Amino acid sequence: MPNTKSSDIRYKVLDRCLRRGGYSTVMLMEEVSKELEFHGYEPVTALNTIRNDLRYIDSTYPNVTIVENKSGRNKTYAYEDSNSSIYKLQFNDDELGQLSQCMAILSQFEGMPQMEWLKSFMERFKLSLNIDPDGKRVVGFDENKYLVGREYFSRLLSAISNKEVLKILYKSFKDAAVKTMIVHPYYIKEYNNRWFLLGITEGFETVSTIAFDRIEGIESMEGVSYRANDSIDFNDDYFTDMIGVTKPLEEKKHIVRLKVRSGLFPYIETKPIHETQKIKAKDDQGVEIEVELYINYELKQLLLSYGDGIKVISPKFLREEMKGRLQRALEEYEF
Repeated sequence: MPNTKSSDIRYKVLDRCLRRGGYSTVMLMEEVSKELEFHGYEPVTALNTIRNDLRYIDSTYPNVTIVENKSGRNKTYAYEDSNSSIYKLQFNDDELGQLSQCMAILSQFEGMPQMEWLKSFMERFKLSLNIDPDGKRVVGFDENKYLVGREYFSRLLSAISNKEVLKILYKSFKDAAVKTMIVHPYYIKEYNNRWFLLGITEGFETVSTIAFDRIEGIESMEGVSYRANDSIDFNDDYFTDMIGVTKPLEEKKHIVRLKVRSGLFPYIETKPIHETQKIKAKDDQGVEIEVELYINYELKQLLLSYGDGIKVISPKFLREEMKGRLQRALEEYEF
């Protein structure tokens, strides 16, 4: 039988159905036609096509046997061993279900500009592994579909993979003017529903953190040799000693002591502020905890988000800054 793209799709759908069992020839034709139409092919219009495919599979692949089951006048078809497959899959049903969820999670990136390849990849991967194309995602993640700058994701990902130097037009929240940065991109990080590029900027030796939503444009930078990242493991310890993505320049880690109100502590206990969190004291009013980390913008914003549930005890400079910001916030409510 000719090995065409259309027949390849038919075999893969039939293989999936035969592993499950309980399909009549009419039902098999419906499943095959649905998949063919999804991929832009004409549907199957003759049951003989399905019957011929079943005979072909049964006679060509020695590792599978198709059995016919009768219930009155109805006939259904299945593999004698539901674990067999013409593709010799090394996954059981539970593993396929888990993989299906992974694919559903990956599909969050579908629809991004320049990510058309992902849709094609997803379709081919689902067929190749016989993952149910109708599988529904049962795990949800926070995402901001309207985030400014998300269209740069694939461009920056490609630049990192290809070790490409970039000219990035960037406008920070603090500056009115757009500045040009020559960047050697290394890593992409998501935090609090925002995406960030980390890399080395020409003229600096420390890592720059570039927010996607402040990028005004990206161009390739010709004539500049790419500086490979040979010293920083972003997947290991770079983010360990801080919250978020911003590592302060020429800064050291601090031991931060906090007083957490009793009503809030069960939440902080199960969702620690930082992995170094330790309990230092308890009383009727609350619990004193201690964390050791870099004091950055993200930590301050996190502490402020807890309102009167958390009080900074030390260091003094952080305590005074938090106190001042809360006082100014209170003044905004005084009319």
